[in-house]
Amino acid sequence: MAFVTVEEVGTRLGYPLTPEEQTRVQAFIDDCTVLIEDYCGKDFERRENQSFQLPPDDFCSILIPRRYMPYLSVTSVSFPDGVPLTDWEYKNGVLYREAGWDQVVTVTGSWGYFTPPAVLKTATAAEVIRWMAQTPGLAMERTGEREVEYATASSPQSLSTAAMQALRRYRPSAGTITLKRGDC
Repeated sequence: MAFVTVEEVGTRLGYPLTPEEQTRVQAFIDDCTVLIEDYCGKDFERRENQSFQLPPDDFCSILIPRRYMPYLSVTSVSFPDGVPLTDWEYKNGVLYREAGWDQVVTVTGSWGYFTPPAVLKTATAAEVIRWMAQTPGLAMERTGEREVEYATASSPQSLSTAAMQALRRYRPSAGTITLKRGDC
């Protein structure tokens, strides 16, 4: 799911995009969406009744990764053989089972934002416009005194400091870890 459309980027640019520019903008939108989700460590797209797997734990609880946490509701848990488990409890980002977890677990549920935060649209559009203005391989260009500096093989597709600042609220932060003894 893209956070912004090609038409919205065109509106912000103030002119109609050519078909070639539309294709390029769509590719940049896709790239930016991936970079934002990776930077924030969250899945902003709403997933309904989908599954993900978690590795086994020697203890009674498995911590759900942050990517799945926004608005997570767990509907079923099973081992890989497909037999559903009924002796589990989900609470505060932890999947608990008194008998412990000795193999990979498949969790089925729904997660993600119902409506993505507005800052995602703003950051994505700004980054796409910035990327469109850059010339690949060119780091600096000065008109007076004709100075040109070529960049090494770095990609212009990276999040700017301003975008990272705007997205920091959705990025993982430091916290505390609860430690438990192995005897459930």
